[in-house]
Amino acid sequence: MNMHISIRRLLVRARQSTEVIEFAGVTFLHGPVGTGKSTVARLIDYCFGGDIERTPAIQKEFVSAELFVDLGSNACVIERSSTDTQVARVTWTAKEAEESLNAPLQAQESPIFGSDVYGLSDLLFHLCGITPIKVRRNRQDPDAPLVRLSFRDVWAYCYLDQTHLDSSFFRLREVFRGRKSQDAMRFFTGLHSERFNQLEQELARVTEDQRVKRESVAQIRTFMTRFELGSELEMGAQVQEATNALFAARASKKALEEARRAETHPTDELRQRLRRVGSEVAAMELALTESKAAREEQRALRAELITAKTKSQRAEQAGQILEGVDYKCCPQCGTDITGRPHEVRHCHLCCSEHNHGGSAPIDAEILRRDLNERIDQIADSVDRRSTEIQRMERYLDRVRLEKTALDRQLHDELERYDSSFVESIRSVEREIATLVERISSLERLRQMPAAITALEEEAGTLQGRIDSLRTRLTEERVKLESADVNIAALAATFKQVMLAVGFPGVSQADEVVIDTRNWEPAICHGEQVWGFWDTGSGGKKTLFNVCYALALHTWAAERSLPVPTLLIIDSPTKNISYEENPDLIRSLYDQAYILATRQDPSVQLILIDSDLVSPREEMIGFVERRMAGENTAPALIPYYKGP
Repeated sequence: MNMHISIRRLLVRARQSTEVIEFAGVTFLHGPVGTGKSTVARLIDYCFGGDIERTPAIQKEFVSAELFVDLGSNACVIERSSTDTQVARVTWTAKEAEESLNAPLQAQESPIFGSDVYGLSDLLFHLCGITPIKVRRNRQDPDAPLVRLSFRDVWAYCYLDQTHLDSSFFRLREVFRGRKSQDAMRFFTGLHSERFNQLEQELARVTEDQRVKRESVAQIRTFMTRFELGSELEMGAQVQEATNALFAARASKKALEEARRAETHPTDELRQRLRRVGSEVAAMELALTESKAAREEQRALRAELITAKTKSQRAEQAGQILEGVDYKCCPQCGTDITGRPHEVRHCHLCCSEHNHGGSAPIDAEILRRDLNERIDQIADSVDRRSTEIQRMERYLDRVRLEKTALDRQLHDELERYDSSFVESIRSVEREIATLVERISSLERLRQMPAAITALEEEAGTLQGRIDSLRTRLTEERVKLESADVNIAALAATFKQVMLAVGFPGVSQADEVVIDTRNWEPAICHGEQVWGFWDTGSGGKKTLFNVCYALALHTWAAERSLPVPTLLIIDSPTKNISYEENPDLIRSLYDQAYILATRQDPSVQLILIDSDLVSPREEMIGFVERRMAGENTAPALIPYYKGP
């Protein structure tokens, strides 16, 4: 079933005008360079989800484009503005009802229309009534998911852009795009089915699974042989032996710990002595502190007695000086006391009875002597206590030195004793840890023989599955034998077109072969084989591409294969001079017009070149438009003047 695509009109909105390009069965755009001829093709490609070359005119003036196109039986309008980098607006009539939606260029996770349309590519196939094939996303990965063939992969055979016309053969040698172009050719020829792809994918997965299992068995056997691992029974005996050794090691550890708790520690006597010395040091430090405090108290008392003695002497001297003084005023407040009545025996100042006895000097002397004696006694006591404090400090220093020596001795003896015990206990613990790990490893290794047997049985079971899949693949491949007929017909058609065009170096005796491994056609001239990359000149490469595109669309129309019924060729005579090769160019265009005049289905052609080459005879549906930047032949954007 052909994939019907027919362009009716392209509407280009610029900043100052709106331009309309009408299309017919064959539309020939011609004129000098720089008038927008190639831009028309690029805008069509842009509406179908491609990128657009941002020429100065496009950058400055382009606003949007609307492509009026028939997809299958649906009249559609595809809209895309200069800023629409992710979506294209598609409007069409479905069951007498208008439908319109923004179709993302990249497929979404959920459907945007119906149950199986996830993006613009799916929508274009859907409107054309075509179900695209599913291919593996990554051919090197057998578990890679199946994805739908993209419309852009099919479109590569419908739009021959000027840039790559002499440098690429339908992207077949590009790293990533080449695989997609090959998938498109499988889609065209029928050399692909989802069932065949699924069987091939499952066969690759099962074969890889079987290989991994068998390699695992071989590696495990090599490992067991290298480390002298015996059978399951022998490994069980090794586990029992290691378990007995572990039991003995744990018993040895327990005996060491109990012996240590039972025996007298060699440092016990030293510990007791050290505790006594420590107590003595503490008691001596406390006594020394108390003695120093008592000495300070005695010194303070002596100072107070000396002060009291001094005060007594001063009071006695003051009394002698003031004795017999007759006060007129109170020495404290200054009140006049001359008029105060008093008795003769009483003091005129304080009204106390006079005591003029002779004991006062004796009392003062006694007090002085007592104070001096007390001061001397306290001084003697302070001296004796200071002497005792010095003795105590010397003794405390000796005891501290003794305690330090005992501490060092205890540390050394503990270190010697504990080192021996710790070394013994650590040796036993290392042995226990080694045995535990050995038992764990042996338990795991003991499962290897059973695992090997299970893997071998699984690998044997998979062999039956592999044989079944190969049988089903063979049956499916038989169903695809018609694809070989299609491929041979394409090669024959390509040869006919090259002969009709007069391709240099191709003769009737040559044979054209298409290798389905890379889908590149090769011309066999005796023992000499050459293809697109061997043609040499850029003109022959261009001619090779154009002839193959004409052959592909002729072949698809004859056999009703799912190739779009639209072919856009931008500069088919690139690198070919009309003055030097007029017959060649004439023949090339004749073949293009023959393709366009076919009936049911007819292929729509959009040709872009510098010079017009009209059909030899009047042709219905042929339209030519000269784009020369003149009033009678305006450029795509008539008012624009610039690079």
